[in-house]
Amino acid sequence: SIGDGSAIKLVVRDKNNQTSNDYSIEVGKTDKEFVFNFKRENIKIIPGSYDVVISKKQLARFTNNTLNLNYFIALEPDSVYND
Repeated sequence: SIGDGSAIKLVVRDKNNQTSNDYSIEVGKTDKEFVFNFKRENIKIIPGSYDVVISKKQLARFTNNTLNLNYFIALEPDSVYND
């Protein structure tokens, strides 16, 4: 996910290829700037609706909205959060 100081966007992209196609969708608002990277293959979760909280310590908690289910998924080391 990317925060640009006004919007939070989920972005699917090849971060190693600047000329590749990408897809993004706005999911919220923020006054912060950040780039949180996940490896797609690390996100193996049961389909459903989730609330996601991301820590400055590069850990994300996915909480299922209908099941008693939480996943903790590490961010990639190149993730950046600007205070």
